[in-house]
Amino acid sequence: MDSSKSNIADSNGNKLNLGVVGLTHTHVHWLFESERRGEFEVVGITEPNRELAQSYAEQYGFDMALVCDDMISMLEHGSPEAIAAFGSIYEHLEVVECAAPLGIHVMVEKPLAVSMEHAHKMHELAVKHDIHLLTNYETTWYPTNHKADSVLSQGNIGQLRKAVICDGHQGPAKLGVNKEFLDWLIDLNKTVAELLQTLVAMVRI
Repeated sequence: MDSSKSNIADSNGNKLNLGVVGLTHTHVHWLFESERRGEFEVVGITEPNRELAQSYAEQYGFDMALVCDDMISMLEHGSPEAIAAFGSIYEHLEVVECAAPLGIHVMVEKPLAVSMEHAHKMHELAVKHDIHLLTNYETTWYPTNHKADSVLSQGNIGQLRKAVICDGHQGPAKLGVNKEFLDWLIDLNKTVAELLQTLVAMVRI
């Protein structure tokens, strides 16, 4: 991909200042890879686990001075225009509660929230403070999917009647995800608890 066509910049060519909240979710790697291509600038990181932050700093070459233990400190020192959250799903609401009143846009990892209660609160904050609140459904930005949509939209291959999709991977352990993310994935007190909260909320609807 031509990075010059994917830079997030204003009309004056100024890059988007981005804050990162949490480094546990391994999808944060693509964010640092994108920064390497010059698509935006990471101006602050929230991660209380200094060892984890140090490992990312060594891999991607950012200054540990960017890393803060809490989000409030990061917002004060980094002044991001948008935030990407790669921590616990349960923390998504807190991220929006901190960022929205400051007019800071937020992207969270999927799913959006652990419950409809959290989701509604996040939505209300986003509307009230006029910010973008995005969920990172990874496959939505795959170039291959956009190409397929373009081909179908042009009508050159006729009407779509059936789609067979084979997608996935061999599992996080075999993929070699970082220890912190793997520990989170297999921690039943976190993942199952969040799943149950979501299911209970759905039953109440």
